[in-house]
Amino acid sequence: MVAVFAAGFVGLMGLALLEDYEPRKLSVIFVVLGWIPLLVIHEAGHAVVARACGWEVERVVIGFGRTWRTFVIGGTPVIFKTVPLSGYVLPRPRDLQSPRLKNSLIYAGGPGFELIAVLAVLFLTGPGVIFQPSDSIPVIAAQSFCVAAALGLVFNLVPHRILSEGSESWSDGLGILASWKLPDRHFARRIKDTDQDEDG
Repeated sequence: MVAVFAAGFVGLMGLALLEDYEPRKLSVIFVVLGWIPLLVIHEAGHAVVARACGWEVERVVIGFGRTWRTFVIGGTPVIFKTVPLSGYVLPRPRDLQSPRLKNSLIYAGGPGFELIAVLAVLFLTGPGVIFQPSDSIPVIAAQSFCVAAALGLVFNLVPHRILSEGSESWSDGLGILASWKLPDRHFARRIKDTDQDEDG
């Protein structure tokens, strides 16, 4: 079903590009293509901040559906699935030192890394280039990357619940806010779950 939808989408985009072609029409393709590296950057942000906070990163998942490839980076399994539209990081606390602050920072890490990526593009190209219409394909690609990042930031920072693969999770915005209300027993249970996993 996903393959049929994707093929139809690509076909329609190809037809739209061919009709009265101009380079600016490539922006839609670049926004879609920019989503995948942004997703990797986003999930890497969560994992890096979790490690910086002293938490274990049990796994990083990019996409949903069937597992396509699995890599181990720094002792953490990184799982790529067939449909790279979303992802998650599964961090676990190791102690009860400021768990709410650390949990909130971990949720903020994904959007924060996306923002850093946009700032890097702005620095490399200059704000004047990014905010001006252009027929240059590299400039259109950079502009589209920034648009995809902005859309992702808005979607991730608006507090809401997400249903994915049969379980419910929080958007980063809701996670940042809800972290402050989680009781110590929530984090203690997560530490205990880690200890049980290691024992057997």
